[in-house]
Amino acid sequence: MNTEHTAALDLDDATQQANQEITEAYDKRVYTSNAFPFSSPGHLRAAAHLYGLESVPLENARVLELGCAGGGNLLPFALAYPQAHVVGIDLSSVQVNQGLEVVQALGVQNLHLHAMSLTDITPEFGQFDYIIAHGVFSWVPPEVREAMLRILRDNLSPNGIGYISYNTYPGWKAGDIVRDAMLLHSHSAQNDDDKLAAAKAMLNLLSEGIAGSNPLAPSLRGAVAQVRKHSDYYIAHEYLETFNNPCYLLEFVNLADQYGLTQVGDADPHVEMAVTYGQNVQLNHSLVALGQPREMRQQYLDFAVGRNFRKSLVVHQTRADQVLVVPDMERLADLRWAGQFTEVEPDANAPKGRVSFRSYKNRPLHTNDAAVLAVVRSLSAAWPASLSFDSLLERVRPELTGVQDDAAARKKVLDAVQTLFRLNSLRYTLEASPYDAADATGQDTPVLIPGFAHVHQRRVDPEFGVGTFNLWHDTINIRFQDAEALVLKHIDGQRSRKQLATVLRDALNRGMSCLPMGSR
Repeated sequence: MNTEHTAALDLDDATQQANQEITEAYDKRVYTSNAFPFSSPGHLRAAAHLYGLESVPLENARVLELGCAGGGNLLPFALAYPQAHVVGIDLSSVQVNQGLEVVQALGVQNLHLHAMSLTDITPEFGQFDYIIAHGVFSWVPPEVREAMLRILRDNLSPNGIGYISYNTYPGWKAGDIVRDAMLLHSHSAQNDDDKLAAAKAMLNLLSEGIAGSNPLAPSLRGAVAQVRKHSDYYIAHEYLETFNNPCYLLEFVNLADQYGLTQVGDADPHVEMAVTYGQNVQLNHSLVALGQPREMRQQYLDFAVGRNFRKSLVVHQTRADQVLVVPDMERLADLRWAGQFTEVEPDANAPKGRVSFRSYKNRPLHTNDAAVLAVVRSLSAAWPASLSFDSLLERVRPELTGVQDDAAARKKVLDAVQTLFRLNSLRYTLEASPYDAADATGQDTPVLIPGFAHVHQRRVDPEFGVGTFNLWHDTINIRFQDAEALVLKHIDGQRSRKQLATVLRDALNRGMSCLPMGSR
């Protein structure tokens, strides 16, 4: 008897069984398929540039997403770049069919979704310039994880950029304990709702009921607080599924190495910079990491900050020598920048003497730095369009009173951009953003981004699993009052703002109540 062949069959059967369990879980509890800006091809291309890597321009790029659900993370890119070739695969036929419904309704010709296992992908499936796997790697059996790396080896183009996100240690150590406790308390539940309720009940023991003498108390309370921030969908898939296998960064690096791949760094390059976390971290990290290879430096920083999630860029090992040890901050001047900030009244915790803002991510910013203030206001005036660094410098330069030298002015603006970059307060891209062409027309006839109205209308159904988005690849959750929804139907690129205001006035005169219209 051929025992090697039998073992291979058993392994295949185990993988098929695991795939079936995962499929049933996601079919029964549809996970909203949202856009994630840090995994968009435009962001990956810009991030790769900061690491010293060339990549393929977006206009005609070939993009593959492994575990695409309803295609919500692909739809913004496919709509913005109609000449690109975009493919998504997922085990859940329920979610793929919802995505196909949207694709058909919008007439999107370049987005192709398939209900299939990624283990069935072979080199014949084609080469892709960007391969994305968000929220998959930690949540599948080892055979599927290895298949993902095989796909990156065989199907990533020579200058391609891969993206894999996964849970990491040391930050997930406390999460492991919380997950174990939740699984223990919910193991005898008869249905999914009871299982979720039992699991959430355990959170009280690990927070309010935890002994003061428990040395892990602060970590467990912190982990529970994080769990409680998330939806029931997220909790079910993150903490109660069969598979959730965090790993240390170096374990991922070693596994990638076996498939001829190099881990570059995080898709958010600012998290690889020790200075992001303060001078104490920067100083001590520089001492312990002195002379160490790039991956070891990154692992040391993970220990320092308690990293629990990574979004790794991956390239072919033949490009390893091109990767910079740390992101090059001078290259920020090569990028285009965007952001929206609203000036607000300072709260009680705001430092005195500083101007307070809220970014479009709803994060606070307090500053009295003239260059930062000028950058924030210039980008906000241009939003949602982006500005090149030179254009930004031109707009900011008059605000830098007392700075006579152009080189000094450039350094001040670059320092301001670096500050906002480390705070993760901006969007950036290597080439013109999808909003730039529309902004250049200067027309006063607003138009909704393609697909927004249709997806927003379908979101009325709680079982519909594709989220709304903007062309910066952000997830956009807006609740409209009746009159706002009425105006929404008239934003078609043909009516001016004045005409839309008339529509709104007429709606109000008919007795419809509404809140102020949001910003674009």
